Amino acid sequence: MITSPLLRGRLGTIGLAITLVLLAVCLWLEGKRLIIKPFPPTYFHDAVADFKYGSIGAETNGFPYEIWQELPTIFRDKIPGGWHDFGFIFEPGRDLPIGLSVRRTAVNRVGFNCATCHTAQIEVAGKPEVILGAPAAQLDLQAYLKFILMVSEDPGLTADAVIESAASNGRPLGWINRQALKWFVMPELKKQAHMLARSFAWMDVKAPHGPGRTDAGNTWRERWGMHPETDTKVGTVDFPSVWNQRARLNGWFHWDGNNNSLSERNYSAALAGGATDWLLDRRKIGEISDWLVELQPPRFPGTLDPGLVTSGRKVYTREKCEICHDPGIGRTGQVTDLDLIGTDPERAALFDDEMVRRFSQVGKGYTWQFKHYRSSHGYANMPLDGIWARAPYLHNGSVPDLASLLDPPADRPGTFYRGCATFDVERVGYACTEGFLFDSAKTGNGNQGHLYGTALSKEDKAALLAYLKSL
Repeated sequence: MITSPLLRGRLGTIGLAITLVLLAVCLWLEGKRLIIKPFPPTYFHDAVADFKYGSIGAETNGFPYEIWQELPTIFRDKIPGGWHDFGFIFEPGRDLPIGLSVRRTAVNRVGFNCATCHTAQIEVAGKPEVILGAPAAQLDLQAYLKFILMVSEDPGLTADAVIESAASNGRPLGWINRQALKWFVMPELKKQAHMLARSFAWMDVKAPHGPGRTDAGNTWRERWGMHPETDTKVGTVDFPSVWNQRARLNGWFHWDGNNNSLSERNYSAALAGGATDWLLDRRKIGEISDWLVELQPPRFPGTLDPGLVTSGRKVYTREKCEICHDPGIGRTGQVTDLDLIGTDPERAALFDDEMVRRFSQVGKGYTWQFKHYRSSHGYANMPLDGIWARAPYLHNGSVPDLASLLDPPADRPGTFYRGCATFDVERVGYACTEGFLFDSAKTGNGNQGHLYGTALSKEDKAALLAYLKSL
């Protein structure tokens, strides 16, 4: 029997602390809305910082931050270069890479934002440059997700391992956090990882995406219980650029031109990245969207020959390229049918009438419920602003550089490496000598079609390439 008032008081304090831990963590486990929504998301009140590190509401399905921080230490044998191994870009003095945001709650969580898929690093003559709004050509998002799943199931990931790593890295966890991690957060993570393994099963039966690409279509199909692991449908596409959205406001969005609502395009991207309908941060997404409307494309980093650029403009006009690619003219922003464009059909085929029906139910019960999706049977004609920084080319990223795009399909590289930042200013594309080997023979990776300019003379091709560099 405890008779000391001091001892009873200390035990009472400890008991209260344990009770609060239990309550907070149980609320997180059983009702994320209750524990996450009262906590403000990460805002910087600066468009650039918000784009790079701010929240879009995706953290609710994110990874426990204190565990995430220690994974490069615990699994250094698997990722010796840390998060850089997946192509994430770090700025000096930042614990998080561009494209990740943390929501500070009872259990802090890290999730994706717009910059995850739309920031690249390009290196010319040994000088790296980070380009906001560019396709994230270095980021292997699928490899990152599969790594997160793998280590979550790994018996080496334990509460004790995280606690020891945090202490060795100079960020020791407090007593309450240690108890929460040991008794609740880690067991729940293991349980969720087991369920997530079933969600990722389809990735093992289709060609790997590689850096700079994703298959959001099959991600949605899995959520809807359409069992993409049982069929051969592939919708893998390159990350697009997102600058200068003003030039695209009157056209159709996504590679296959399946929606003409800017807000629906943005919301669907956020939801695919981990946001949920009840935590979708429409205000912040809207602010970032407004910024992207005005964000200008980057300037070509190499030297341009003014005379050759002028000659290239004449070739561009003579070949009627402007009909499909100059804003406000002809069919820019509209869809060219597969029978005419001739590029790989898999993405367009995946987005069929059943996908339209299911997308029309997204957001049901909310004012923003999707209403503008359609099946297009083709691919959208995009403006060519900053086209030099959007390699590799075509909707599926199957052509490594602009020079190869002007070659007949039979002469285009059948395989090439992806994932580096080294840029070839002559051929206009990444010049990778190692990394992920892209194979155009795999389903969805075809490099055929878009024959425009392939029959030009060598001189005209050089001039046209110079002009395209200048855009």
